Amino acid sequence: MSEKSKSKRFKFPEETSVIFALLLLIGIVGAMRPNFLKPENLLNLAASYSISALLAGCIVYLLAMGEIDLSFGWILNLSAVVAGLAMIAGVPVWLSIILGIFAGGMMGAINGALTVLMRLPLIIVTLGTASIFQGISLISNKSGSVVPTDEKLRSNIFFRTLGGDIDTPIPFILIFVVFCFVLLHLTLHKTRFGYRILAIGSNPEAARLAGIPTKRIKILACTLMGVVSGIGGVLFLGFRGAVDPSTGANLLLPVVAAAIIGGTPLSGGAGTVWGSLYGALIVGVIGVGIVFLGINAVWSTLVTGLVIIFAIGIDQIVRVRKNRIS
Repeated sequence: MSEKSKSKRFKFPEETSVIFALLLLIGIVGAMRPNFLKPENLLNLAASYSISALLAGCIVYLLAMGEIDLSFGWILNLSAVVAGLAMIAGVPVWLSIILGIFAGGMMGAINGALTVLMRLPLIIVTLGTASIFQGISLISNKSGSVVPTDEKLRSNIFFRTLGGDIDTPIPFILIFVVFCFVLLHLTLHKTRFGYRILAIGSNPEAARLAGIPTKRIKILACTLMGVVSGIGGVLFLGFRGAVDPSTGANLLLPVVAAAIIGGTPLSGGAGTVWGSLYGALIVGVIGVGIVFLGINAVWSTLVTGLVIIFAIGIDQIVRVRKNRIS
């Protein structure tokens, strides 16, 4: 095979443009404020947005299926509350963590079951369950913060590791989140479960006629979103050391934005887990970069919205061209 034919077959990863945009954005902010490029600043930025990135990596599954969950922020909140209250009540830390993650999985399963039983889009169902989960959380924590303050709890390796008391070159939360991304990527692109999700997103009726149990896959995908949200909740509790009534309320925009900016279309049938990670970092650089440049932080929301519109527009143009070629 000639070198020319080899080069023709070579294809850049689908996340290449997102990586380039991320590096360009970091370069622009760094050129204007060199302190931004300090390794500790970049690591702190990545750690601060790691939980949002993890949720974005999982919501790719739902977007690829043509669905969207509006309740994951409150699933995260309630899972953290369950874990925190269990710890305060004297339940061992690791068992409390399991309870929090299990609670998240149950809430996700409820979302999936209601979607299938009521034959409604997930976005409609979770519009209601988000308020239910928020209400249960407010009742459980009595509209206050849940703060495990016992010295024995705070000295547990869970809080010491996530809270930064144990010095590591790279924050542990980043290592854990990257490991989760590897699993999410392999599950979506290398397993039958992932193939079925993409098939449902491409053509639900054709997937059903092909023998794919679409209802069960939807419930499993929603349950997975709940489990990952529960993991995000206990990570937040360990990282911040507390959970308050507003925790998770502002996650919807950055998480969905990260997935869309990363290259996952809202129309379903495709998705990139790694792209959502880079998309989350882009959202993080926008938010932190604006502060570094001395601009009012409220502008970050406006800029993020503009970036979402731009990403959707580019995706639509690419899809139209592909359809014309085919």
